[in-house]
Amino acid sequence: MSYASFSYYSETYGGSLIPEERFDYCAARASEYIDHYTFDRLVKGVPEELTNKVSSCCCELAESIYTYASITDGSAVAGAGTIASESNGKYSVTYQNGSDRIGVISARLHGGQSGLEDIYGTVIHKHLDITGLLYSGVD
Repeated sequence: MSYASFSYYSETYGGSLIPEERFDYCAARASEYIDHYTFDRLVKGVPEELTNKVSSCCCELAESIYTYASITDGSAVAGAGTIASESNGKYSVTYQNGSDRIGVISARLHGGQSGLEDIYGTVIHKHLDITGLLYSGVD
């Protein structure tokens, strides 16, 4: 089950990064992360008052998943081919690999190289912290 459709992604969320043919895969993986963080509280349905928050969370996670996949497979998306260093004498250019860029993204979020899971967790907390869905105690 996916918490966002491509029409929600493109029309309501305003996303344009993920092509339609890749969206269902990315949104399904994003929804799996949401289910994990919310202790499967949404598998029977999303409460109407939380629909936009959950769908927007799914869209942002899907973009993170798509970006990561694009970086690791070498596609030219969102920072692929980023220059790590450049010299002038006997010209030399060094490009960052995908894992380097993920570390940079994580470092910007947390001040360290915490990893991809931290990026996903940050996105989920940004959207769902105040909903009560992330509460790990007994309901």
